[in-house]
Amino acid sequence: MTRLRTAAALALAAPLALAACGGGDDGAVTLRYAFWDDPQRPALEAMIDAFNEDHPDIRIELEQTPWDEYWPGLDSQFAGESAPDVFWNHVSRFPAYASSGVLLPLTDRIEEDGLDASVYPEDLYASWQFEGDQYGLPKDWDSIAMVYRLDALEAAGIDPSELDGLEWNPDDGGTYVEFLQKLTVDADGDNALSPDFDPGNVVQYGTAMASSTGQTDWWNYAVQNGCDLQTEPWGDYAIDAPECVEAIEFTADLYNRWGVAVPAEVTNQPNGSLASEQVTAGAAATALDGSWTLGVYRDGLEPGTWAVADNPSGPAGSGTVINGLSNAVYAGTEHPDEAWEFVKFLGSEQAQAIAADLGSVWPGVADLNGRFADYWAGQGVDVSGFQTAAEGTTTGYPLSLDDAAFSTAALDEFNQVWLGDKDAQAAADAVVAIANE
Repeated sequence: MTRLRTAAALALAAPLALAACGGGDDGAVTLRYAFWDDPQRPALEAMIDAFNEDHPDIRIELEQTPWDEYWPGLDSQFAGESAPDVFWNHVSRFPAYASSGVLLPLTDRIEEDGLDASVYPEDLYASWQFEGDQYGLPKDWDSIAMVYRLDALEAAGIDPSELDGLEWNPDDGGTYVEFLQKLTVDADGDNALSPDFDPGNVVQYGTAMASSTGQTDWWNYAVQNGCDLQTEPWGDYAIDAPECVEAIEFTADLYNRWGVAVPAEVTNQPNGSLASEQVTAGAAATALDGSWTLGVYRDGLEPGTWAVADNPSGPAGSGTVINGLSNAVYAGTEHPDEAWEFVKFLGSEQAQAIAADLGSVWPGVADLNGRFADYWAGQGVDVSGFQTAAEGTTTGYPLSLDDAAFSTAALDEFNQVWLGDKDAQAAADAVVAIANE
């Protein structure tokens, strides 16, 4: 029951697709379901197959678009009243979408169907509420942890148990930077601590960073340094505070002062190489990365050659960024009842168990976390580092109506900082001025 359509095909076939949304000649209803992360496709297909066992008259068409193209495309579809019936939503976009009326409120349907929201973590469920209404059901949750190659640690004489106590500070970098220096190796096999090290001929860097927002790199250092990204949820951005700027400077130092990160010229987004690509290619030994990328490492590295650890601690202790997605319904859908049935199923224990058992994502249904961990244990990978990270000090993805302005400004300004072309304080001031305008 699953048909896949590329963005290009959708553009060419848009008039026909829109006409078809009313249902086929056999009376079946077709729903378009949009998402961005292609590695999750197998889990989505399996969930759709399970849904169709009880709903054979509701066909689901998957529409996958990469992250950087997903949001501009969705915004255009909202403007043209041609958006997909059901789509992945992100907390960074949720405030603007909820306030503009493009999301279908689910509160009454949840109450009428007696859906038990207690199966979700309270904060995760509440993150999709706006002015008293619920606008999505939790799809998953994620955190950031350190993914590393075992062969790189072995070659450097580092026991994985040493990762448990790593700490950083902005002065001399701490044991974390020393750890990354041991893993940064030139063509002659000398590491960055050796007097013979050649920084112009590096074949493996200690880490790779490639976040377009900061979610998988400097935001985590910010939390570990006592920085609050916002004054409060839905409040002003506060990244110009000293604790935040210090974390931004530390991130830049990993590139430019200590030279232990794959150069920003290679990884700056949106067009640079991803951190996971650098690790799986052997160009980097570690990366702080999101739990949603586990499948990329599984597919790119041999079993038993990589592992996951908790993040390093900073001056304020341990910490990470917590986030989660929801499945949302377009307010303009011609089939709100069918769309709700599909979203309700996607939020159910039955559906999320499918995703957990395939190792796709940490499920939104809390009781299924063990099944996700069990899948990865079967792959020889202990993923508890993501849970350990989530048990420390955490910050949620910033909730703001000005996310688009913040994200655009942050990408432009901090790319310059990573390249060594701009001062961290000046960049933070510029981002705050634009985002809080």
